[in-house]
Amino acid sequence: MSRIIAVLLMSMGLAWGAGAQAQTACPSGVGPGSAQCGPDSGTSRGDSAPPRPTGYWIKTWGAIAQSNVNGEVGTTVGRFSEEDARKDALRMCAKEGAPECKVQLVYHNQCAAIAAGSTGTTFQASQSEERATRLAKESCEKDGDQCKVLYSECTNAVFHRY
Repeated sequence: MSRIIAVLLMSMGLAWGAGAQAQTACPSGVGPGSAQCGPDSGTSRGDSAPPRPTGYWIKTWGAIAQSNVNGEVGTTVGRFSEEDARKDALRMCAKEGAPECKVQLVYHNQCAAIAAGSTGTTFQASQSEERATRLAKESCEKDGDQCKVLYSECTNAVFHRY
């Protein structure tokens, strides 16, 4: 009986050793156990470390300002703060001498559009330029007016390397 147990244990040890031998790094076409094989570094099993990030994305702001007197518009995108976007849109609106400019829309990591008709102007922000354009036009034409999209633009994230 003890001889049977010894034979079983020995055959289990051989089977276990054969399985461990298969866990080696071998060149393509070379079988495990060859002198060309080395210890497994883990890369063949997908255990490698994930890639290290090289930087991060900074989401940007945009704004639209309009003069209440003459309808002149100032726009800006790519600003790093809401305050900078507001100030720049007001500056762009007043650049040609437009009086009483007021911020109409501020948006972050989005797109914006302006649609205008004979009865007024509509400002709209959305996750895509196509959607912002469509919504601005639909809102402008709500009362039966024929409207044109005058402006559409998106804020783009900026990649900052470490």
